[in-house]
Amino acid sequence: MSDALPVPAPDQPATNPDLVFRQNTSNPPTAAGAAGLTQRQRVQQAAFYAHDVRNDPARESAYRKHTDEILRSPYAVAVADYLNAPNITNVDFSGYRGRVGDVIVVQATDDFALHHVHVLIQNPDGSIVEEGDVRPEADGSTFRYVATASNESLAGDKITITASDYPGNETRQEAVL
Repeated sequence: MSDALPVPAPDQPATNPDLVFRQNTSNPPTAAGAAGLTQRQRVQQAAFYAHDVRNDPARESAYRKHTDEILRSPYAVAVADYLNAPNITNVDFSGYRGRVGDVIVVQATDDFALHHVHVLIQNPDGSIVEEGDVRPEADGSTFRYVATASNESLAGDKITITASDYPGNETRQEAVL
């Protein structure tokens, strides 16, 4: 005697009282996220990124320096880096008054390393007052943007801070003055 279930005819539903189907309603499958990728697709893209890192000795060496007891290989560090966007932990606009030399201080981190931090200052009509990349200070997480253009009217101006990591993840923070 075989344990195989009988195959129903194509036009008849399967009827087997011993066969139970369960539908998980507490965690239903989800559609693509905001970036247009499902979680499975993001993990697959992370694996492709990590494979590229593995094939580049310079990048692999950089990722190897960040291995630990949990992330034991450069490949694992690269996958984690791809899946985690940078964090902008604090932005201090208090030193910006629209004068040349005024400073905006940004605190930003990433699980591996930040590629760059960018500051964009726009007038209410969307025209650009100034913008530029900011280099990190010695601690690696503090960035000071020094204004290079005069901005007489701050009312309604928008300042956008963008932190990017090497896989291309971006985090933005905006403030309207």
